[in-house]
Amino acid sequence: MKGFPSKKTNLIFFLCLFLFLLLTFKNPFSKRTLIPNFEPYPDTFHYINPALSFVKGEGFKMGREGREIKVNVPPMYSLSLIPAFLIKPDPRMAYYANLFLAFISLFLFWAILKKLFINKLILYSLLILYISNYFIYFVPSIILAENLTLTLYLTVLFFFISKTTVLNSVLTIACAVGLYATKYANIPLTTTVILLSFAKAFFIKITLKQKIKLALIISATFILAYLTLQIYEQNTKGRSTIGQFYEHISSIYKSSSYSALEAKKANIPKWFGTQYVNINLPMYFRSLLGLPNRFLWDNTPLVPNFIAIGGIIGILMNIFVRKFRFISFILLSLISSTVIFMSTFYSFDARYIYIAIPSLLIGFGLFLSTLENRIFTQRRKLLHILIVIFMGIYLLTSFIRIKSQISLNLRYAETPWNYIAVLKMNEFFTMNKIIDGKKPVLISALPPFLIDYYSNGNYTLLPLSYEQEFRDIKEVVWGPNDYSDLSKLYSKYLKEGFKVYVSRAGLGNESYTNRDFNDIVSKFKTEIVIKGCYDQCNIYSVALRE
Repeated sequence: MKGFPSKKTNLIFFLCLFLFLLLTFKNPFSKRTLIPNFEPYPDTFHYINPALSFVKGEGFKMGREGREIKVNVPPMYSLSLIPAFLIKPDPRMAYYANLFLAFISLFLFWAILKKLFINKLILYSLLILYISNYFIYFVPSIILAENLTLTLYLTVLFFFISKTTVLNSVLTIACAVGLYATKYANIPLTTTVILLSFAKAFFIKITLKQKIKLALIISATFILAYLTLQIYEQNTKGRSTIGQFYEHISSIYKSSSYSALEAKKANIPKWFGTQYVNINLPMYFRSLLGLPNRFLWDNTPLVPNFIAIGGIIGILMNIFVRKFRFISFILLSLISSTVIFMSTFYSFDARYIYIAIPSLLIGFGLFLSTLENRIFTQRRKLLHILIVIFMGIYLLTSFIRIKSQISLNLRYAETPWNYIAVLKMNEFFTMNKIIDGKKPVLISALPPFLIDYYSNGNYTLLPLSYEQEFRDIKEVVWGPNDYSDLSKLYSKYLKEGFKVYVSRAGLGNESYTNRDFNDIVSKFKTEIVIKGCYDQCNIYSVALRE
């Protein structure tokens, strides 16, 4: 017996697909999901705006009111959003692009499992663990590059465990460069995949001439793909990826060579540095062990603790097993390089090692296969019973979470207050339009790009706080004004006859936004003109004190 009878396998697979659809599917155009808020800021705008501008015929760029802003992210993920925007040029369509990537990733994961594992019980157990993983079905609702990173990573794994051909090797290298072109933090993945591709080319059983030919093809593919990316970077950002990487490495070296005072005087970048390793490395190890850690604004473990430990054991044990040696070495290399590199980054976030989720699940499958082939060789039915019991307990403990997510998607609501706040702004400024050729001015803590997505265009924007997003490029984002004294700027507009208003939307729990809102109330005469969102969408008129 190799797990489930074959007649049931197709039914189980389609049930898994249906469950995954229930867990991921939302209506991004409703007021019952957080998708229209497009958090976290400002990353989402850097991904959405270039693709949206391209579809509108404005070029692959980010900007406001004719002013262009340098995009701080690589282009691949934005490019993947374009097909969805061609259907409908609405930023919320980005969710459907993510949903497409999520299902591609699911099929890739399934294809990898089928190549590695014969036992259908293990096969379907891993598939269920994948689709029921919180971050696997949650991340598609967020416009972040992790969605494409997962797809490219699984594509690379699939090609690594497939027969080595020229086409597979070319596609592997293209995906490797694609990982870096998706997210700069993926550079350890790109480097490791390229090195592993060369290693694989020289270890497979072909003639020396064929090995050299394959290595040359790999090199040529890498150079071509990388030069294409570098030309884009040079033309759009004025510097190459080599220059950026040199800056990162230089910052690590310098920050470890200087004292804190010397580094400050020398104006040395602090994005990367060996001083962060002592703090970050143990935290990443905690994440790999399935312990709670910060993933964006969540603290859910990447995978359950017992699966994480089993996955690590499975990978380490099978380094010495011929059948699984290569995939184990690949997984260990890719996880290790990512963790070590990201430990030098100033900020910890478990999403930087998002690829660890499928890696640990595959490792857990290796662990179960090792038990079956080494320990339970004479009692495989007992192991199968234990797996069924284990999966039963897992599903029972996960039932409330899965049921809650499906219910949330289909019946209940997560209210996107920031999106609703913009609708309230539109409602008010429909009645209070342009007067004497002057648009009303709204002071808001919300990112201007978010407001632009839904604005009716009857008002212009000014920042509420010195410290809100895009604080270093205020003139480009909000227009050519003197932002050194915001109160003075508001007074200037009032004296010039503009109607000025301030919104409570987006204040949240940030101390600086609440402080600066209260500063406006204390310095100007304010009066509420529209209420909503339990007072979080309130808009106040602003006037000079007599």
